[in-house]
Order: sequence, then C-alpha cells, then structure tokens
Amino acid sequence: MPICPRSSHLLRSHALIASAAVGALLSVGCSGSLTTLQPARTVPAGHVQATTSVQLTPPVGLARDTFEALQTLSSLDADPSADDLEAVVDSATAALVQPPSIDSQLGLAVGLSRRLELDARVGATSAGGGVRLQWLRQRPGIYGAIGFMANAHYGHFPIERFAPRVQVDRFRRVDYSVPLVLGYSRRRVHLWAGPKLVLSRYRARVGVCVADDDGSCTQEASLRVSGRARYLAGQVGIGLGSRRFWFAVEVTVARALIDADLGLDMPRRPTMEARRTVRGRVITPAIGLMLWL
Repeated sequence: MPICPRSSHLLRSHALIASAAVGALLSVGCSGSLTTLQPARTVPAGHVQATTSVQLTPPVGLARDTFEALQTLSSLDADPSADDLEAVVDSATAALVQPPSIDSQLGLAVGLSRRLELDARVGATSAGGGVRLQWLRQRPGIYGAIGFMANAHYGHFPIERFAPRVQVDRFRRVDYSVPLVLGYSRRRVHLWAGPKLVLSRYRARVGVCVADDDGSCTQEASLRVSGRARYLAGQVGIGLGSRRFWFAVEVTVARALIDADLGLDMPRRPTMEARRTVRGRVITPAIGLMLWL
C-alpha cells in the first residue's frame, strides 16, 4: 500500500495533518496496565485490601523515542520527504500506545477463600477487574500467586483546549494481563518479584480540520489507528509498614512489541494506508499505600 504520494502538495498536506493528529494521539494515549502493586500473598478470606497508587511512564526507552519523534515532527519542512511521512506514521503508532504518562489508581482486593482473591481497580483513565490464585503457600512467609486482569481505558486528555483543530472522535483500548509473582510476606514487610504478560487491543479515530470558514470547520481529515500490543515484563516490589498498613514501591521493566494499521482519509485525496511494527523498552515505577481491613 502506498505511503508516499506523488505530488509535493499532497506530501505537504499529509505530513501537516498527520503531525497534528500525532499530537492528539500523544494526549489521548494511555500506557498499558504494567503495574500490579500487589504482594505475593493473597488477601485472607473475609478481609479486604485497599490500595491507592500512582504510576509513571517517564520519557525513557520507547516513551523517549516517541517524545523525540514528536519534537522532530513539530519542525517539519514545508516540503517534507517520503522519510518524513514514514516518521509520521511510526510516531503515530508509538504515541497512541506508549506515550510518556502518569496515572493514579484505587484498587480493592477481597479474599474469597484461603487461596482465591477477587480484584477491582479504577483510575483516572481506566477501570478493570480480575482474580488471583495462591498457588504456593510455604511457611515461614513464602508465597506465590498468579492472576488474570482485564482493564478497559475510557478517558482521554482534553486536547481541544490545546489544539482547537483536532477532535478525538473515538478511543478504545483493552488490556489483558497475567502476573506471576513469588515473594516473602510477614507482619511488617512484603517482598515480591516475577514476570508479567500484558496483551492489548486498541482502536482510535481522530478528526483534523483542514479548512474552516469563520471558525466553522468545512473540511475534515480522519486518521484511523488500530492494532495490538504485547508486553513481556518483569516487576519487583517492596512494602514496609505495620500489621495492616504498608507503604509500597514497585518497578516494572517491559519489552514492548506494537503492531498497528493506520489510515489517513482526506477530502478529495487518495487514502494513505500503512502497517507498522514498533519495538522498545518501557520502564514504569509506581508508589502507593496498601491497607488491610
């Protein structure tokens, strides 16, 4: 499928519109559900664990590449080359799925039995739920747990305040994660570490005004993005406190593989379509408080 139109005018139009849409994607993009912030010991039957946390995806690795690419796109020449257009496409893929970001979450875990836990989480941009199974319980204080969590993203950044010509028409993303943790838990300390697999499916449509009349948009281009992302992660965490209250820190390092199909529809212009694969490293630290009730 073509990613390089023949005419200089079409090249310029595609690049300018796509770079505006990429800016929109950076604002609405949400990072994957990489942090767990749960010790290896599941919540005892009849008890509830409340967790409040903040997770950060700094501009390091893949998120840094996204940030730098967007800075480059902001200074595109008036007559961009085919390489410039390919950079637009690659940056749109990464900006949608793995931008630099910060998010907060509130989680509740309920102990259903000695080895089964039910989880629910809600955050500023997403909500989800799942279960965890205590597959290892060895005294004194050695535990192992495996879980399954589904997380749906429902919010996006209000980019219209900063880019009046850009409108997010639709954004959907669902993450499925399987964390496996081993750890040590006693009254005042929790230590845990293990691998985690996260699979994501996402879809977005962004409208960009390309012509207006007295403030009213008369022509709009549409950028369509859909695809999948896979994260192979490792996480390590520690919680320190008292018998029922702990301050927790967790760090997750993941290798991301992102596949995306992109399409740019313009009025009276050929559709620009491409398929892209992006790889990179993602580092996500998180801090929070855990309370057993």
